Amino acid sequence: MGVEKNRCLPRLLVLSHKERGIIHGEREREREASFRHLILKPRREAASSMERQRGLPSSLRTQPWKQRIDATKGRTEEMPEPEDNMDSVGIGIQFDSQEAQAMVMVPMSVDEQPSFETQEQGKTEGTKKVVIDVDEKETEKTQRKELASRSEMWQYFIKIEDDKGILKAGRCKYCHREIKADKRGHGTSALKKHFGTCKRNPHVFNKDPKQGTLQACRGEAPATWRFDQEALREAFAEMVIEDEQPFCFGEKAGFRKFMSKACPRFQLPSRRTCTRDIVQHYFEEKAKLKKFFKDSCQRVYLTTDCWTSQVQDGYMTVTATFIDENWNLHKKVISFFMVKGHKGEDIGKNLTRCLADWGLDRVMIVTVDNASANDSGVDYLRRQMQKTNIAKGKFLHMRCVAHIVNLIVRDGLQEVDLSIKRVRAAVRYIKNGTSRLVKFKEIAEEEKVDNKAFLKLDVPTRWNSTYLMLKAAIVYEKVFLKLAEDDTNYAIDLSKERDGFGHPDEDDWDNAKKMAQFLQHFHDLTVRISSSLKVTCNTFFHEIGEVHLLIQEWLNNEDNLQVSMGMRMKEKFDKYWGLWHTNSKDNDRQQQEQDRDKGRSKGRGKEKDRENINLLVFVAAFLDPRYKLSLYTKISVEEIFGEERYQLVWAAINTCVRELFEEYRNMYAPPSEETTQVIDANQSKGGAGGMLKEKIAKRMKLSNCSTSTNKSELEKYLAEETEDTEKKWTFLVGGKSIQIGFQF
Repeated sequence: MGVEKNRCLPRLLVLSHKERGIIHGEREREREASFRHLILKPRREAASSMERQRGLPSSLRTQPWKQRIDATKGRTEEMPEPEDNMDSVGIGIQFDSQEAQAMVMVPMSVDEQPSFETQEQGKTEGTKKVVIDVDEKETEKTQRKELASRSEMWQYFIKIEDDKGILKAGRCKYCHREIKADKRGHGTSALKKHFGTCKRNPHVFNKDPKQGTLQACRGEAPATWRFDQEALREAFAEMVIEDEQPFCFGEKAGFRKFMSKACPRFQLPSRRTCTRDIVQHYFEEKAKLKKFFKDSCQRVYLTTDCWTSQVQDGYMTVTATFIDENWNLHKKVISFFMVKGHKGEDIGKNLTRCLADWGLDRVMIVTVDNASANDSGVDYLRRQMQKTNIAKGKFLHMRCVAHIVNLIVRDGLQEVDLSIKRVRAAVRYIKNGTSRLVKFKEIAEEEKVDNKAFLKLDVPTRWNSTYLMLKAAIVYEKVFLKLAEDDTNYAIDLSKERDGFGHPDEDDWDNAKKMAQFLQHFHDLTVRISSSLKVTCNTFFHEIGEVHLLIQEWLNNEDNLQVSMGMRMKEKFDKYWGLWHTNSKDNDRQQQEQDRDKGRSKGRGKEKDRENINLLVFVAAFLDPRYKLSLYTKISVEEIFGEERYQLVWAAINTCVRELFEEYRNMYAPPSEETTQVIDANQSKGGAGGMLKEKIAKRMKLSNCSTSTNKSELEKYLAEETEDTEKKWTFLVGGKSIQIGFQF
């Protein structure tokens, strides 16, 4: 293109982002040159006058130079920078349709403009324009950042650029073939065509979603497998939930590298996508569980607890345990939320809201610890669920057996608290320094003490960890005694002068051995009853009897330490399990008179009945076909409660079993059985001896017996012989067999 006159208007063209960036850069450069010219002109004139005075030739005088690029032939020349005022400079722009190169016109004065081959002749007046081709490589200013490629094909191709950074082709990631993909000539159409025909491309199988590939897994027969992005995303979300991984697990470099080898077709989700998938999965599972509770579930068993975090925030969790139609045990955490307080009424209201959210109104038991606030909370829930409670909510409150065992053991540990503190301080001293550990192990080698399990430090609030600490430390008794003789710092650091309890001596180690031997029984007992993968309620009755016999053994011991520990533990055992309160009117009146004499009466309000052990502990043992209501169970009750009270407890157990059976039969008995009873009653009134049969039926009903001459299912179950007590029996498998034989 040549130089245009000022009166000629430039053609209007649609400029691309790249061309606009070039024009903007040239304009900025011209403004900077103009200001630099105005500032440096006086200095250049002064320098020129000094050089003329010195006699330097004009060719050697200092002059500013500027590089110029010929737009037509591409050659460069040196052109002096104009010294006139640049405020009146205008810009003309034209573009070549074939080469699509950005052209910037720099106006110059006629006097200062040199002649060019591309300049039109005969134009000596006015301002003339010189066309300059600004190459992208010569641009000094940073060009505008290019937009990211929006084509999906670049996920499967590698970009290939020339020396100037212009995209020319793409290399296939599977067959490594290069295909032209410049923006103006080809685009991504050729890439897309190759993507569908590449023989090494594993994504070609996605065209037929019904076609699978033969897959062989370890331990399984070969089977067909089909790639499914959505199914893999769902499985990935379940993995993050089950393994408690962070949401950003799919963004980790190591896992991405592994998946690129294991399943390169799977596009790993980001942390945001993973979060959305997990939340969606939660709502889907919640809807399924709510539907199950509504349609198929009979009764649920709740467990709840409250605690306070380090920043004094209160939290509460609710766990539901239930059995499905196939007698499979399920445990679900149905709620975890923040609470304002741990008062009894707050606990009851939170439980009520949680049950209403899940649509649960049939609750059998609520298990809580022995905090007094939990008693008030369960009472509030009992009042709210009067219409759906079993036995009017009499058995709704179940005290945690593991928590009671914890309280019993902690009371017994108070008698040997000093010895345990000394052992704990000695273990902490050894584990707090590397040099101490080295010296301790050297002494252990000298004493020939070889044990795989090393020292463990306990948590004072958890007695089972105290047992594990004592069990590990007793093995190194000789090493600790030798360390006290060889290392003076050991005795000094643990001395009372350093606010310590002293190092353990032989008496302390004897106490630790006795305590470890005793705590082992409770440790094993806690492990058995704390299982969450199987039903353990049918074993509570036997475990309570074991605790009773252990305490009695310590009470009858000649050692004063064991006797004092046994007395403390017996007091706590009787508070929750060992005593049976009748709660009769005479006892209430006597207790009120005693309180009035002591000045503890609080008015005319009725005193709360003293709570006994929950009878469902014995009902669960009754459903075990190895025991039922046999002589074994009766003798066990006598051992726990004594000869004076066991008759009352035994009568209460029998009454509870028969009342529960009648209540369940009224709720779940089939219609055919009720129709048969009505027909028999109508026939008895009009037949022979009808009055006699009616009177006998009333007396049998008053004595908690069946009004029918036929035996009920309960009586048939009790009439059968018990199974061998040594036989292995699980509640779920055995309960299913009972259901098959008997409807209850």
